[in-house]
Amino acid sequence: MNIESEFIYFFQQVLNGLSVGSMYAIIAVGYSAVYSILYMINFAHGDLYVFGSFIALAIYKTGLPLPLIIIFSCAAGALLGMLIERTVYRPVRSAHRIVPMITALGVAQILRTITQVTWGTETLPYFPLGSKSTFYIGQFRFFSQQILVMSISLFSMLLFTFLIRKTKFGKATQCIMQNIDLSRAVGIEVDGIIPFIYAIGGAMGVIGGIIYASYYNAISFDMGMIGTMKAWAAAMLGGVGSFHGAFLGGIILGLGESLASAYIGNAYRDAFGYILIAFILLYRPYGLFGKPKVEKV
Repeated sequence: MNIESEFIYFFQQVLNGLSVGSMYAIIAVGYSAVYSILYMINFAHGDLYVFGSFIALAIYKTGLPLPLIIIFSCAAGALLGMLIERTVYRPVRSAHRIVPMITALGVAQILRTITQVTWGTETLPYFPLGSKSTFYIGQFRFFSQQILVMSISLFSMLLFTFLIRKTKFGKATQCIMQNIDLSRAVGIEVDGIIPFIYAIGGAMGVIGGIIYASYYNAISFDMGMIGTMKAWAAAMLGGVGSFHGAFLGGIILGLGESLASAYIGNAYRDAFGYILIAFILLYRPYGLFGKPKVEKV
């Protein structure tokens, strides 16, 4: 294989990594939205987005247009996120950190069981988000689905960024991230803001779940845990409190896995991604864009 062919092959693997990383990134942003405020490992995040992705599949079978399918399924994920926060997480918010963690595991198991009973244990084919056409720019090959996945992910992140930085809700969210008690003391409705953060996290997760299942043309009830771990890893890599860091962490994770699969072997794909994260965190313990939480006295 000559140098030109090697470069083309490398470019294709980078494109594959960006596509997969875009899916990890959008799921990680939804996960980070909750983790950055409550510092709780939300084990139910993956099962929530799987549940929402199954709802999207059920709506698809009714024949509704794709935009409505995404809107309704994201709304279902948002409502489910708010319901879980209000009924399960809020009562244990002030408890020792192990209590919310165990509670999250319980919620994850409940969602997984409901999904299994409703849609079965077999892996089901998933609907496409667009055509699977291929086009070339010179000798470089592009798949339309890859471009669509990256476009949806980038648009979702830009919309989320606008919401957090330019709206009153977003500014209140940033205050809560810094100090919940002080935010409540200055009049911010903490118990009104946090459920909407869970709603945003759920909706972002469902978007990521839909494009993930569509990209691989498959969905199963038990794919939530691996999604949770990928999202957590990407959020840690980017840095707690940095949504852009979580997004970039997902991209780096996807690139690392793709290149490892191509040049080392598919069996090392997941391991290499986590080794990469561990190596970076050795030198940046708070992630690429994270900062230590400072307690002022």
